[in-house]
Amino acid sequence: MLSTSRPLTMRVLAAWCLALSFAARGGLAAEADIVRPEARLETDPVPHGADAADDPAIWLHPTDPAKSLIIGTDKQGALHVYGMDGHERQRVSDGCRPDNVDVLYGFKLGDRVVDLAVASTRASKASGVKVWRIDPETCTLTDVTAGGTLPVFGGRVPYGVCTYHSAKTGKTYFIVVDKAGRIEQHELHDAGAGTVKAAKVRELKLSSITEGCVADDELGFVYVAEENVGIWKFAAEPDGGDHATRVAKVGEHGLTADVEGLTIYGAAGGKGYLIASSQGSNTFVVYTREGDNGYVLTIDPKEGRIDDVNDTDGIAVINRPTSPQFPGGFLVVQDGSNKGGNQDFKLYDWRDIAGTRLLIDTEWNPRGR
Repeated sequence: MLSTSRPLTMRVLAAWCLALSFAARGGLAAEADIVRPEARLETDPVPHGADAADDPAIWLHPTDPAKSLIIGTDKQGALHVYGMDGHERQRVSDGCRPDNVDVLYGFKLGDRVVDLAVASTRASKASGVKVWRIDPETCTLTDVTAGGTLPVFGGRVPYGVCTYHSAKTGKTYFIVVDKAGRIEQHELHDAGAGTVKAAKVRELKLSSITEGCVADDELGFVYVAEENVGIWKFAAEPDGGDHATRVAKVGEHGLTADVEGLTIYGAAGGKGYLIASSQGSNTFVVYTREGDNGYVLTIDPKEGRIDDVNDTDGIAVINRPTSPQFPGGFLVVQDGSNKGGNQDFKLYDWRDIAGTRLLIDTEWNPRGR
């Protein structure tokens, strides 16, 4: 027994030492850098089976945080609107097959300033981008897309989308990406009659498949996830050029392909965090928002009263209180394999994630105004 167990023990020890060495070089997240929150709430599942739910966005109500909304995509069907209790309140544009969605605050439409939801859509007769106005009185969405769909990529199918509201000029944009690494930036305009149109202002290019993207309105950057490579950072202004800085690399700090959803936790003084869905490791990697976007820690959710998440596509985070259950904000993520049935979105209390390691800033205003 001793002669056979010794080699096994030595192999285990060698593997352990190798893992420690790999972690030291940035390949794995060290145990001390991992937080394991449990989901506090989940939304109703989407109606379609298999791979359907994809990306969430959070809309903060301007005066009553408890009326805030989670907007999620069912890429086989409609855009779904959930209240802060997780229950579906509305289903809009069924059949447009929305893939990614983002919220844009403060768009001038007619004689009003409104908030918009913007989604990439992939239906054969609705391939492009759609826009909905969010009504703060009824907390419902209304399609305001001029012409039904805004074309992108010369009529080709889009993949991910995010929005940008320039603090420098006040102009508003969406940035759309596709599976060939193409990136387009379109400026949004009032088309009259309560509708919204767009005009392309810039093209960029990465080498391979991209989906997740997020813009930092305050600091003027846009981040794009190249799924098998890492995360790239561009200037968000349309005259910002085509220079890209890779701020995170697949294989470092546990970031594992596919790199999917991206979101930004904002805090005062330009501080906060860039968070990425590391789909291949079923974790979420946190980087600083400021400076060179250095690695901070890894979120590895665990099962509790609500099941764990895996194969996550889109994510979104908010720093503001939205309900008594989430007085410090929350992170919402898509769950690729929901024990309760079809895919859904799960919510994590930001306080459970932050602990004593991360900022909890409930005063910074994501509306920027």
